[in-house]
Amino acid sequence: MTQKPSFEQLRTEQDELRAQAGYLERAQARRAFAPPRARIKPRRLARWSMAAAVLGAAAVLALVVMHPWSPELAFSFGGERGYAGAFVAAPAEHELPLLFADGTRFALGAGSSARVVSMDTHGAHLVIEKGRAVAAVVHRPDSRWRVDVGPFQVAVVGTRFDVSWDVGSRVLELRLVEGAVRVSGGLLTEALEVRAGQRLRAFADDARVELSGPDGVARPEPTAASSGRLPEAASDATSPAAPTLAPSSATAAPLWRSLAAAGKFREALAAAERAGFEGECRRASGADLLALADAARLSGSAARAEQAYAAARGKLPGGGRASYGLGLVAFDQRGDFLRAARYFESYLREQPGGSLRAEATGRLMEAWQRAGHVSEARHVAEQYLSRYPQGPQSARAKQLLQ
Repeated sequence: MTQKPSFEQLRTEQDELRAQAGYLERAQARRAFAPPRARIKPRRLARWSMAAAVLGAAAVLALVVMHPWSPELAFSFGGERGYAGAFVAAPAEHELPLLFADGTRFALGAGSSARVVSMDTHGAHLVIEKGRAVAAVVHRPDSRWRVDVGPFQVAVVGTRFDVSWDVGSRVLELRLVEGAVRVSGGLLTEALEVRAGQRLRAFADDARVELSGPDGVARPEPTAASSGRLPEAASDATSPAAPTLAPSSATAAPLWRSLAAAGKFREALAAAERAGFEGECRRASGADLLALADAARLSGSAARAEQAYAAARGKLPGGGRASYGLGLVAFDQRGDFLRAARYFESYLREQPGGSLRAEATGRLMEAWQRAGHVSEARHVAEQYLSRYPQGPQSARAKQLLQ
């Protein structure tokens, strides 16, 4: 039986092989020419590590201070990430919360819809197209939030409130839980501040505003009509020179009109279909046709909305806001941005004093951009910034002009 070599024998044999190959000499030569390795004392090493940590923390802090969050205040709804320009509609069965990155929350009531026009690091601009929203806006020193409801604008810093807009009756209701907001636009002669515990009701078509205090007593507020000025909102539908025709008994109170006023848009459209939609378009007044067209659009029927808007356009002075409504249908439902741009242009041309000019100009700019007509979009962007330098679409306009 052959005896296995011991560990000492193996090491001796390996040393002899290394010596024959000159391994040790080459290793010693490399060590002789290598630069000496500096030895760092433990105390100095600790100081350097601490300095590096402080510098790293300072860099992170600087980034946080300069960029508190992304350039746009991101939001989500229904498990999806939102984006500027998004149209959001709550199901008929339950509310839909919009959750923003800074903790702000807008809860759309069941069947309500809104559009997030723009966002930046300071807040967002929302348009409540129909229904109700409960808002809890987080207060920050530089926060700027705006909520458009019909022809009215609600400027928000940090507060909790409940707001609703009835498309059919064109009535704004705003209830402040805490904080304060400023309401302007529409028939108001000047911005109106609403504080915690107060409730505001603005009747756009009746040129009437009521502000109730914590005691529940409603007090009338001055409006453009009470001061002798024609409300700007009325310029989109009627003219003082246009005669007012009394409706016939057959159409004095159509069922679809009362349903639309109650916010039951699908039911209103169904009632108009039962009554004969084409006949209603011939019989109804221009203002009623706008309500019918809005109900059809918000119900998702683009074809009926276009038909009613076209009929209203032929009955209202200068077309009223019908061209703007047709632009919304083409933009939001048809995805035909070139056609939408033409309609928004028509509204701006037909309604030089219309209450929706700022929104129509912003939509026109966006429509040209999405249609791929960059030069036209840039031209509108220049006009937008000159007329509305602090408008909700100013960020998009500046980006187009870069």
